[in-house]
Amino acid sequence: MFSDSEKEIVFRSWRLVVPIAETAADLFYRRLFELRPEYRGLFGDDMSSQKRKLVRMLAFIVRSLEWREEEWRDDIDPAEDLMLVVLALGRRHRDLYRIPADSYDAVGEALVWTLEQGLGDAFTPATREVWVKLYTLLATTMQMGAAAIFPTDIELTAGAIDEALVRQKAAAGIDDARFGFTEETR
Repeated sequence: MFSDSEKEIVFRSWRLVVPIAETAADLFYRRLFELRPEYRGLFGDDMSSQKRKLVRMLAFIVRSLEWREEEWRDDIDPAEDLMLVVLALGRRHRDLYRIPADSYDAVGEALVWTLEQGLGDAFTPATREVWVKLYTLLATTMQMGAAAIFPTDIELTAGAIDEALVRQKAAAGIDDARFGFTEETR
């Protein structure tokens, strides 16, 4: 689905985001609420946890690009399965958070804008193209999850999704401090 050169573009640009992750999360939500002010009411006053979740999910998605093609055939725990996690995330956004179905365009626009602001000249047309492709795949999968009815044996709870993201982040050697999140924002 993604060529080696596209994966390398994502990895290279993500490495530039990691040191500014907290700022990137701030930029993302600021831009999202500029585009859709009515979305501000969908979130609590303290956005620190939400910002960490955003960065963790992006780290999880980027890390998933490292999986070799043959690993996709291996049996894995449902909480570690990228597809199931993203499908469940879409369902969770619909059922738990009541995120409108039309929000995906605004979120994608906010993400691309954030990357452009955060990466500056490093956000080349090729970088934009591959991130749009990655986000489109993510959004489409989440929308499929929002529309699907899961059998009970593969339902993932909010806690299971968060735990999977934390495990993937740890497996990648990433901690919140590396993303710029301090003890005060945890």
